[in-house]
Amino acid sequence: MIKKNLDLIIVVLVTLALIEFEETAEILGEFAHLLFEVLHNLFEVAELGVDNIVEHAFHFLHVGEFFAYLFITERHASQVFTFYILMSIIGYALFRLSKFVPGIYRFLKQILVMTWVRRKTQCQLYWQSLTRVHKVALMVAAGSTVVFAAFFLI
Repeated sequence: MIKKNLDLIIVVLVTLALIEFEETAEILGEFAHLLFEVLHNLFEVAELGVDNIVEHAFHFLHVGEFFAYLFITERHASQVFTFYILMSIIGYALFRLSKFVPGIYRFLKQILVMTWVRRKTQCQLYWQSLTRVHKVALMVAAGSTVVFAAFFLI
């Protein structure tokens, strides 16, 4: 039942989100803030991990004084190494992800068109099956629902 009417459920949720715009904007703002906090903490954890790996690699390889001077593993230098290593990893991940985006876009577009055609056909068949009195009653019910909804929301 839910899988069959998932498109209608999504339309209802989007409509409610548009009607309750202020609440939706506040919830999305809080969610974005939470997401950035989580991503920042994950970045810090990854930075500490890469920082420790770089530090241990320099000590394990017994680099000479010249290389140790060039690549001083103090706080700032270590952060620079870590930043570029993490940005390289993130860049590679985004590059690999970009290979899938066009296929996902085509799939979602195809699903949307098929859903639109199916629901439009259902609505047309239902409308054609109604008598004139039932069509008028349906339009009056829809109009009064919009008026009452506007009255209660404003």
